[in-house]
Amino acid sequence: MDDSSVLFLFIAGTLLLSLFAFFLVIYLQVQKRKQNRFRIEKEQLEQEVLRTGLEVKEQAINTMSRELHDNIGSRLNAVMRFLHVIQATEDKNTVAELAKESQGLLGEVIKDARNISHVLNSDYVMNHGLVEAVQKEVDFVKRSTGIDALVLVEGDYYNFNSGHELIVFRMIQEAISNTIKYAKATNLRISMRYTDRLFEMKITDNGTGFDTDAAADGIGLANMKNRARMLKADFALQSKPGQGTTLLLTLNTKQ
Repeated sequence: MDDSSVLFLFIAGTLLLSLFAFFLVIYLQVQKRKQNRFRIEKEQLEQEVLRTGLEVKEQAINTMSRELHDNIGSRLNAVMRFLHVIQATEDKNTVAELAKESQGLLGEVIKDARNISHVLNSDYVMNHGLVEAVQKEVDFVKRSTGIDALVLVEGDYYNFNSGHELIVFRMIQEAISNTIKYAKATNLRISMRYTDRLFEMKITDNGTGFDTDAAADGIGLANMKNRARMLKADFALQSKPGQGTTLLLTLNTKQ
């Protein structure tokens, strides 16, 4: 092999080695950026889960206050009135009737107190799952507002991620709160569909609706969009004045 061939091989080898080193550096940089992005997203998600947990506790306290005042307080006042009548009367039939009525009211108070203890515990979503937590929330809505609220579940429930479920639960609470405060709705439906890879949620009400363009910068809607982004989920809100509101969320549970 002459000198020119050796020189050619040396140059070619050097170029190949340089190209390999160049692409290796590029690959390592890309991987590092991916790792940094993943770390940042993980930290943001952890912060969102923490913030969501605090908001759930705040929502639970508000629910407890409303429940104590509207339901438990009124029932205990009724029992107190019945006891005053019992003390003042000698009619055995009246005493028996009011005692039975008081027993039924106290049973309802105990049941409500047990439900409140569940709502107060933000770990309830973690321990019992999204479906049961949403059902508890809807039960409170029906009892305290009179709205015809219903939870519909399609497919077999599974816990796709406790932290993610907590964030979805907070989105549902936000939607319910908006319906109660602004929509003047009489009907609320929360549908959850579970497949092997997807969780799909649909919340609809028959309220007054609103202009979504005008409400695009609202805090509630911005919170929902931000949470959907944290979950890497598809989110859509459909509403028009006089035509109710529909909220859609699709989450890949295997990501």
